[in-house]
Amino acid sequence: MAARLAAKQGYTNVRVYHAGVPAWARAGNLLLTTDDFVKKRMGFIVLIDTRGPEAAEKGHIQGAVAIRLKDVVREKNQFPLDRRAHLVLYSEKTGTADLASVVKKISSWGYKHVFVLDGGYEGWIKSNGGIQKGLVRTKIFYIPRPHPGEIVGDEFMNIVETKPADVLILDVRTPSETTAGVIEGAVNIPVDDLQGRLKELPKDKEIIAHCRTGLRAEMAYTILRNAGYKTRFLNDKVSVINDKLYCCFK
Repeated sequence: MAARLAAKQGYTNVRVYHAGVPAWARAGNLLLTTDDFVKKRMGFIVLIDTRGPEAAEKGHIQGAVAIRLKDVVREKNQFPLDRRAHLVLYSEKTGTADLASVVKKISSWGYKHVFVLDGGYEGWIKSNGGIQKGLVRTKIFYIPRPHPGEIVGDEFMNIVETKPADVLILDVRTPSETTAGVIEGAVNIPVDDLQGRLKELPKDKEIIAHCRTGLRAEMAYTILRNAGYKTRFLNDKVSVINDKLYCCFK
């Protein structure tokens, strides 16, 4: 989808990274996130101020825990047991060169959502993000709970089994991924095609998006929400084999 949009805007040297964000993240490569993402997910994510307690004492993002960059890996035992937790690291500026090796190490522990805050603390200040001085926390405290728009596995399975008339399941996997089967009654539109095929979806139903791991389902949720649809997404693993659903497995 992004490649087609770029081509329409006149770009001629466009390449597509087919492995996508999941493969990029699994390899431990950096993913940047925005001030807006952090503001909307405040209280649902783990924010790590890698500048350390002394800098955080003078001012830090509300809710952040201060751990010096050189100490982050040594504090592995502090990190949430839930490997699906969203972790956002920030420095004074974006700091990709300094943070890259630490992000790769954290990703190697099995965490699926590790981000670096684009612009760092300076960018947060410029965006009028909330800060606090003093009251510095140095220990991670995390309670797993659904993020905005998420649907939990039990409710998803109940929808699959009961098939409520006012709910549509949207499968945003690729055609090759659906060859083993799809959920009965689900509509398959790959996330890359979704923006251009929104008219195929009803606005009088709630649309529940799923993919294989939850990453593309969240992308679909964002596209649908921005287009005015009532929507949620499953942030969990799903496989459909011989038309039998296997959901929410480790």
